[in-house]
Amino acid sequence: MFTIRLVTERYAPNQTVLMRWAPNWTVDRGGVYTDGAWTFELDEQQFPNGLEFKFVLAPGRWMAGGNIVLRPDQLTDRDFAETDVDFPHVEALITEHGSIPQRFFIRNLDPVHEYDVLVVGSGMGGGLLATHLARAGADVLLLEAGSYLFPTHVGNLPRRLHIGRFDKHVWSLWPDFKVVNYRNAAGSEYDGGQGFNLGGRSVFWGGLIPRQAAWELGAWPAPVREYLLGGGYDAAERALNATLPAESGYQAETRELLQKTIVGYAAADAPVAVQYRGATSLAIPAGLFSTADLIMEDRLLDDPGYRPPTVNLNVAVWSVLTDPANPARVTGVRGWDTLAGKVREFRGRTVVLSAGTLESAKIALQSGLTDPNGRIGRGITDHTIRFRHFTLPPGSVGASDSDSAKVVLRHPDAVPGTHAFDIVVEFGADFNQGRYVDPASLADERAQRADWMLCELVFMSYAELREGNAVRLTGGPGDPVEVSVAPVPPADRDRAEADQIAATLFAALGAQPVLGEDGLGLQTAKLGNVAHEVGTLRMAGDGTGVVDADLKFLAYDNLYACDNSVFPTSPAANPSLTLAALALRLTGTLR
Repeated sequence: MFTIRLVTERYAPNQTVLMRWAPNWTVDRGGVYTDGAWTFELDEQQFPNGLEFKFVLAPGRWMAGGNIVLRPDQLTDRDFAETDVDFPHVEALITEHGSIPQRFFIRNLDPVHEYDVLVVGSGMGGGLLATHLARAGADVLLLEAGSYLFPTHVGNLPRRLHIGRFDKHVWSLWPDFKVVNYRNAAGSEYDGGQGFNLGGRSVFWGGLIPRQAAWELGAWPAPVREYLLGGGYDAAERALNATLPAESGYQAETRELLQKTIVGYAAADAPVAVQYRGATSLAIPAGLFSTADLIMEDRLLDDPGYRPPTVNLNVAVWSVLTDPANPARVTGVRGWDTLAGKVREFRGRTVVLSAGTLESAKIALQSGLTDPNGRIGRGITDHTIRFRHFTLPPGSVGASDSDSAKVVLRHPDAVPGTHAFDIVVEFGADFNQGRYVDPASLADERAQRADWMLCELVFMSYAELREGNAVRLTGGPGDPVEVSVAPVPPADRDRAEADQIAATLFAALGAQPVLGEDGLGLQTAKLGNVAHEVGTLRMAGDGTGVVDADLKFLAYDNLYACDNSVFPTSPAANPSLTLAALALRLTGTLR
């Protein structure tokens, strides 16, 4: 017998190091952590030709560099220092288990209990779906790879205020907590991130919830289109507590100013999702909507007739399990418990993937699902967003040192390729959403910018899915996926029209560049920057997609998807309201 040890404090005790060796590189060989080292007891008689191996950081991060090779005469006790073994850095999800989740989100790890529905992912689609299914009486297990990060939307937390700099508060904490769980293929331009936490990216999103116009839904299955336009959007707005900006003289004046200046476009107050408007005259309205709030509110509801969803945090689902006797039926999921450092399985009569455009596709690919049209992971697309931050000097048209306004403009005759974009204009863009600002900090901010108003103009374009874009596996379930994402540019006439609208608006307002930014020309946002990517599990009503109009996988009886991955186009409108409506529709299908 001989011993191989990896001497490390960095990768213990809350992480697990394994060994894998030739010729069967897929089998994990476990050791024990003792005396400051991961220790593996091996029998040299099993390796008559020597040993070729690598260390692996569970669940699937291989050590960098070449294989370690030991000749037969070298099979003696050996120590490896952590400085000699490099596991490539990954912006990993946060794994923690504080007092709040221990008290309110008690995990059920029973592998035998069969739930009515397993929902994978707690963001806008999964969080709403799990909650509404439970309210309809279903026994629901909600599985979330991340931890309990924030109890509410970051816009409802103490704000990050960069004195004297342009800063959109609602997104200000996203760079601190987003997880980069992918790598770009050569030439790929994707720059997004995932929210592995209770509530997913709904904890960070901007809150704008416009409806898709009828022309944007032309390529969608007819039953879905009819549902959305025939009451689905109404239901989703109620679920998200849709609220228009508080009517004020300034909001009305801004809307009228933009209506007159941007000729041919219809201006409307921008709808925003709020968590709670106040059910009684004594209630205090509070904050932007997130499914973290929604799920926590359910946990605190003491109603003998209601069973909220069971929520298992810190379980990263790897794959869907199928019935060997009936391959068209799924029986549950398998995943990695990041707290316990072990594989878990959960059973359900129905499984819904709601882990996001990248992660749901990854789970589907890892599961080896039957894919009649070869489209799982194909077509990932993010619409083109062009924008410009600008400033208004004191006394200029539309300027105010204390107000804010947010307006959406659309062309009534838009079709794909012509006027195919939404325009969002924000005056006082740094203060239009988010919680109270300390008066002293606000005074410092205004003094620094001499009461100049910070504003933003955004053009969000409609796009068909780009077939050459794709999500691909790179190894085991712990490895990031590879993405190939190229842009879908707007039509030349739409691009020229947006440039002209921007120039006309800036001239009418007397707009000036933000200090430190170059001019007033429109900039193009990086793909994925605002979490609008769609399409990897696209729906179709004619059997040509991955899921059907009811969001069911074509080759399976009880497997569904409910996140942005099912969108068959990348709409001009922000996708959140449409996803919320799809979650409510799927609730009706499954209950």
